[in-house]
Amino acid sequence: MSRRKAFLHIGVPGAGGALLDSVLLEHADTLREQGVEHPAHSADEMFRAALEITRDHKAWGYRRREVEGTWAEIYRRASKHRGPVVVGQELLAAATPEQIALMVDGLAGFEIHVVLTTRDPASQVVAGWAASVESGRSVSFPKFCRRVLDPAREHEQAQEFWSGQDLGDILDRWEAVVSRPEHVHVVVLPRDEAAQRAALLAAFGEIVGFDAARLPVTTELLTTSVDRAGVEVTRTVNRAIAAHGEGPAQRAVLRRYLPEGMVVAGGGPGWVPANLHDEVGELADGWAARIKGGGYDVHGDVSDLWPVRPEERALPRLLDVSTEERLETATNALAEMLVEVARLREHNAVLEAHALKLDRKQKRLKRRLAAAAPE
Repeated sequence: MSRRKAFLHIGVPGAGGALLDSVLLEHADTLREQGVEHPAHSADEMFRAALEITRDHKAWGYRRREVEGTWAEIYRRASKHRGPVVVGQELLAAATPEQIALMVDGLAGFEIHVVLTTRDPASQVVAGWAASVESGRSVSFPKFCRRVLDPAREHEQAQEFWSGQDLGDILDRWEAVVSRPEHVHVVVLPRDEAAQRAALLAAFGEIVGFDAARLPVTTELLTTSVDRAGVEVTRTVNRAIAAHGEGPAQRAVLRRYLPEGMVVAGGGPGWVPANLHDEVGELADGWAARIKGGGYDVHGDVSDLWPVRPEERALPRLLDVSTEERLETATNALAEMLVEVARLREHNAVLEAHALKLDRKQKRLKRRLAAAAPE
């Protein structure tokens, strides 16, 4: 009897993880009809499970008790299913060997398969910059490029970025948990922007064993353009928030209160400053060689890892955002936040009224018990 299979999509960040999360959650019933189980109930639940595994909850503004036991609950659901299961969160790409071992220990009885999605490193640098802004930083794109593409990788942002983006290092850590190299599945996204969504889902369906055509894509979470105005407004907000609270508190404010999608961290225009293009090209050479020589199950064309030179096509400057664009984005964001605040206040009022009723009932009950008590 063949072992059950667990397919772990581990990232890399910015290469389709958000899209997969959304589609697999939206079509969980359709997957189940095809014999595939997606045991996470929400993207937030899987996010908290990844924070629990990587022990990075404080950096994202969470308390340990908010993430504790999340992965165990997801595994409990997975263990009830007889067929293949799929779980994934792009933050898992940065997990250490010890953290990976702890996660996989919870999947005893499953044949482990690792799915790694990637694309050209220039796009990943842009995605990493947008993600850094989304998580509370205000560094400019040119400065971010200088930091992360410094060969010494001395800056904290460089170390943080490459822990989840260095393809060779990620493969070294994760292939140790599979029984054969072909159980590592590498999906290289095509350079053609219009083809990326379909290619990603088709490859994932082929790997896991479901019909991707039955899972229509209704989300725009995989995109190759950063919302430039959204990034610039968020950078300004970050600087203002920094005066009131640094670190985890700032990240919590950004993640929990700014409108979702205001900063698109899932993509980028696929270019870096011209003076850094050759360095990125060398990275692509190394990634392609590792993928070709690793014995992995490869989907896509590794030649799509080579970034396009900036001068080969017309591209907008990332920071060339007009005052009108910033004002429109900030106004829309403020409107969304006010609507959400109004909704939360209304919900809070209902809860307070209910609590008041319970308090009155409790007081009446205490008086009755006191009156009925023997002298």
